[in-house]
Amino acid sequence: MDSFADRTKRRLRDELLDAAQDAIETGGYDGLRMAEVARRTGVSRQTVYNEFGDKWRLLEAVAARETERFLLEVSAALADAPDPIDGLRAAVERALTLAMEAPLVKAALSQPGSDQASQLLTTRGQRVLELAHLRLDAHVREHWPEVPAADATSCVDVALRIVISHIVTPGPPPETVAAQLSRVLSPFLTESRRHHG
Repeated sequence: MDSFADRTKRRLRDELLDAAQDAIETGGYDGLRMAEVARRTGVSRQTVYNEFGDKWRLLEAVAARETERFLLEVSAALADAPDPIDGLRAAVERALTLAMEAPLVKAALSQPGSDQASQLLTTRGQRVLELAHLRLDAHVREHWPEVPAADATSCVDVALRIVISHIVTPGPPPETVAAQLSRVLSPFLTESRRHHG
């Protein structure tokens, strides 16, 4: 069981992340200030630095928490479809729809400082990408046992990279992208299941 100190520390971290996310959504990456996060939560600026180290790590922590929330919804879309191809289509469509609606994503791509914040989805996005890959890969392996693990991982990787690409550079509507991707990956998944089964 968690100690009171652990719960208090976790609650403080959540409050700091809430304040940081609010600052990013309002003023973009340029609007994220350690002193402002401290002021909003009633702690010292040093407390914020002690918890996160620097502004970039704070942004990464906000993005990682948002990714976790995002992945819960995407996993639910996957789980609702018993067939891997239908699941893939539903998950990609859900991910792109969520991204279009997410204030944090909008801020990362269009608010002041978006050139730095958008790096979380591009050149410096390794942590977010790894987190998404780990969670989705585990989910796919659990729910699609008939697909060999290596092939499931390949599908997750391709789907994730396409989703991120469409978040950064929006293209057709989510349902169109999802249908295209499932059409392209469908023969691969069908063949993979046949050989495995």
